Amino acid sequence: MEIEGPNNKKLDPEPLIDFIRANPSVKAVSSHTAVVSVPDYEDIQILPILFFRHPIDRIRSAYDFEKKQDAKTPGAIAAKSGDFKTYMDWRLSTLAPFQVMNFHASRLKDFYGYTPVKRTDLFLPRAKAALDALPVVGLVGQFVRSMQRFAKFIQPYFPGFSIESARENAASPIGHTLKDNVTAFRDRIGSEVFNKLRHINQIDFELYEYAQQIAKRDLPEDVTS
Repeated sequence: MEIEGPNNKKLDPEPLIDFIRANPSVKAVSSHTAVVSVPDYEDIQILPILFFRHPIDRIRSAYDFEKKQDAKTPGAIAAKSGDFKTYMDWRLSTLAPFQVMNFHASRLKDFYGYTPVKRTDLFLPRAKAALDALPVVGLVGQFVRSMQRFAKFIQPYFPGFSIESARENAASPIGHTLKDNVTAFRDRIGSEVFNKLRHINQIDFELYEYAQQIAKRDLPEDVTS
């Protein structure tokens, strides 16, 4: 079941837990707006499932989705009103620039408590601490391998849990690799805009490298490649 914050804004841990307690038959909850944390409660055990994506490929996917989306949201309108540079300039001018700037770090920085958005010097160490605290870190670019790790973690609690893959809300062609997606996106938006995008996402790139290191050391013993 999906739950989002008021007006699709931030969903704090307390109302999320209240929702879980009020719906005891629900076994899984997903959210785009929930604060990433694993609060400790005596009556509820949370098994977090979080996937990390290549910073630029995440932006590419979000932009392509909003450009095709049949909706009147500000993001969808901006994506359809011009090219990617227009969209990015609009995003950076809004109150939520982190949609195109260090998105992962901004979502993970509050894992142990609120971090002011102006304290960007704290984003990376606090986001790394959040990744260290998670039992498993998934990578979108290694989806099947990541799901094997999650299965190993989840099955003791849900013995019948099995891995099933379904392609939904996918904005890239079937068969395209991560490198293909990023290269094609660079060609679409031009080197100047692409390099600016890399620059303003430097924290997320460092965090992505850290997530890859964690994923490598958490590989199941029976996965060899």
